[in-house]
Amino acid sequence: MTQISSDSRVAAAKLPVWGTVTGSYRFLAAHPRDLARIGWLPLLALFVLNLVFGTFDPVPDVSHPETAMISIGPMMGKALVNLLIQSAVAAMTLVVWHRLVILGDAAPGRRIAMTVGLRELRYLASWMLISVVFLIMWTVVTTAIVFAAFLAMVATQGAMMLASGGTGMALGGQDEVLTLVGWLGMPVAIVVAIYFTIRLSLVLPATATGKNAGFGRAWSVSTGNGLRMAIASLIVMTPLQLAVMGLTEATRAMSGSWPFYPLAFLASLGFLLFILATGTVLSLFSLELDNTRADARIEETAGGDA
Repeated sequence: MTQISSDSRVAAAKLPVWGTVTGSYRFLAAHPRDLARIGWLPLLALFVLNLVFGTFDPVPDVSHPETAMISIGPMMGKALVNLLIQSAVAAMTLVVWHRLVILGDAAPGRRIAMTVGLRELRYLASWMLISVVFLIMWTVVTTAIVFAAFLAMVATQGAMMLASGGTGMALGGQDEVLTLVGWLGMPVAIVVAIYFTIRLSLVLPATATGKNAGFGRAWSVSTGNGLRMAIASLIVMTPLQLAVMGLTEATRAMSGSWPFYPLAFLASLGFLLFILATGTVLSLFSLELDNTRADARIEETAGGDA
């Protein structure tokens, strides 16, 4: 009974969107030494991985079917292996970073250890599962939008045929319209997918700091704040994501010339900062909700005593 009441109060407390956004950037700006101490090894690993797996190589022309059949298989295989290894590196880094943000787990001058253990494996597994949920939600919502547009167009065509006795617009002529609807619906699908996955993502800082909290608890604690969490996350991550995309394209354009390597390094650094910014905002969500839940329990206990 007490737990249900506490969760209801947590749901009523709204997370500050701008406070979380500015707090995330302030934390990153206030910890340059910790960024260097924690990030130098992951940055080196990401940079080498990007070079080895050709992340910044020019995209091959797959417009011809024969070229596509030859190129896509190996290219997708390399990309998948690279993604898995980079995700493992990011998971080890984020476990350390969450502990820094939430627990202050970094004494001045002390080396911050990055390890591979059960905690990191659980973190990586949870992260992969959340990524799968994101892809499923994105696909389902995008498909639903396109299908709804298709039904609307068919209904409109049927109404026109009944009204005028004409033949209406051929379904084959609607392909371009449906493709456009699909592209326009992608941002909506992304926001919906982020709404669901950002709530589940509270399990990540909990795992990093050793709390016994699963996806059900993450979903319960974030009730009433999903949209605020999604907006704050987008505000924090979108500029960094755009910067990484821009640096990636610039690096590809400079393939074969000397600026390629400095740009590749900057793109790897941008991706690392994107990862750490994501970890920071999730940690601040966790801290804020934990503090709100603790305050609710104190108030409830005081009310019960009275």
